[in-house]
Parts: sequence; structure tokens; C-alpha cells
Amino acid sequence: MFKSRVVFLGAALLAGAMSSANAADVYSRGESLKDGAYDAPAIHWAGFYAGIHAGAVVGDDTTFNLAVTAGETFTTREQGDAENAFLAGVHVGYNWQLSNIVLGVEGDISALGGKRDVEDQGFKLAEQDDKWLASIRGRLGYAAGPLLIYGTGGVAFLNGELTYPDGTKPFDDSVTGWVAGGGVEYKLDGNWSLGVEGLYYAFDDEATEIGDGGIRFDRDYDRDFWTVRARVSYQFGDYNDEPLK
Repeated sequence: MFKSRVVFLGAALLAGAMSSANAADVYSRGESLKDGAYDAPAIHWAGFYAGIHAGAVVGDDTTFNLAVTAGETFTTREQGDAENAFLAGVHVGYNWQLSNIVLGVEGDISALGGKRDVEDQGFKLAEQDDKWLASIRGRLGYAAGPLLIYGTGGVAFLNGELTYPDGTKPFDDSVTGWVAGGGVEYKLDGNWSLGVEGLYYAFDDEATEIGDGGIRFDRDYDRDFWTVRARVSYQFGDYNDEPLK
């Protein structure tokens, strides 16, 4: 009987010590003690993160104007919609957080899958072959616990080519434009989060070339489209180190 009591007392003391240690650890991470109950750990979004994303390019509209001046000016205009395309890539960024407000900067690059026809009323005008799509964007969001809602915008880059049915390439280059949109993210635990975002891209590239005999070529290449993509991100570091104030 005495031995049983000793074992029981030892177990109780050990459990109490472990409980005190855990409570001290929690309290040291910034959680408050109210009426004997500890608050849940504060979820925050500050710090470096990286991840992958995948989705689609939709509503792709292409306009190509070419003005040729050789004594007289001859202008051609092609406008059509490209088929939807798959995209996948990586992103990396950094967030700062003040209370519920989250500020951040993010860079991403995506590969776009496959050649696509540019059509107008069912008639093939050209073939679009995009190589990659990238952006550098600022982010402004509101954090409500594990949920982050944000808007984003910045500069965008697109590399690809446009080929006519006769094989000529009126465009084969990289263009710079702008991007804006928004999204939501949800933290599964301290470091992993899932999200979805929609981004609108717009590009306008104008160039002038002088060919043989002084022939002038004025080119105007316009693109605008949406991307819708799902994303998985990992936030580096201990997410409890900087609780919300």
C-alpha cells in the first residue's frame, strides 16, 4: 500500500512539474494568463515564406497592330482570343505585420503550358507560345486569425512569341506590364497555408524598326488576361515568436 502511494505521489509530482514547465513555456511566448487559463497561441504572418502554385490563364485577349511605311503607310490589325492555358510555378516573399494589418512583397515565376491558337470568330489568326510569366508585387492584407485576405499589385513580365500561319513571327520577345488582383490564405498550422488568388495582367509593347530601303515598321502588341491559381506556402521560422499585439 505504501509503495502504491509513493508511486502515485511521484506521478502526481511529475505531472505537476511538466504542467508548470509547459505553462511557463507558453507564457514566455507571449500568451496571457487570465483567471488560471492560458490563451491560445497567437497566429501571425510575419517573416519569409515560399511555395508553389498552379492554375490557369483565362480570358486571354491579344491585339497586334503593324504599320508599314514605305512612301505610304499600310496598317494591319489582328485581334483575337487565345485558348485557356495551364500554368504552374513558384513564389517567394516576406511579410510584415502590425496588429491585424499585413504588408508584404512577393515575387513569382510560372511556366505556361503548350502552344495556343489565337482565334477570331472561329478563324485562326496566329499561334501563341508563351514561355514564362513573372511578377514582383506588393501585398496589403487583413489577418483574422488563421485567415488572411489581401490585395496585390505590381510589375509583370511575359516572354513568348506570336506566329502567323505562314510562319512569320510578328512578335518574339519579352514584354513588361502590370498586374493587380487579390486572394485569400488560410493557415493549416503554424507554418503551412493554403490559398487561392486571381490576378489580372496587362501588357502593351510598342516598337519601331527601320528595315532595308528605309522601310519603317511600327509594332504595337497588346495582351490582357486573368490567372486563377491555387497556392501552398511554407512560412519559415517559429510562428509563435512574434505574437499579435
